Amino acid sequence: MDVHGNKGYVVRTLLTIVLITFTSLAFAQPKNIIGNCQSCNLTKPSQDYNTRQKIQRGMIEEKKYTTCRLKKRVKSRHTGRQACIYIGGNKTFTLMYEENCPSQYQCIYNPGGIEPNIDDIIDSLNNIKK
Repeated sequence: MDVHGNKGYVVRTLLTIVLITFTSLAFAQPKNIIGNCQSCNLTKPSQDYNTRQKIQRGMIEEKKYTTCRLKKRVKSRHTGRQACIYIGGNKTFTLMYEENCPSQYQCIYNPGGIEPNIDDIIDSLNNIKK
């Protein structure tokens, strides 16, 4: 055998090894096994976050609270329940129907609201009973 024939054999062998290596890498397991595993029953990482982690990641917003104080209270003639309007920080208004209205409570912060008309609400409550 001459020297040039042996060189061609070595090149073909190296080329075959490189080709086998690349094709085996192409069919190897993907890096993201969660999206491609049909029978693993693995949970997705986003389902395992607790509420605090979801807030920090920006997936949900944390509710802000303010102290709402009783502004107006009107009692219904027919039901005996009270309609109470509360006001909190930056014109946060809330309306509650209770047997007994507390003087203050922690309500969800909702700035820039408009005050509900308690007279219309009482009239609608009184009309329900009729």
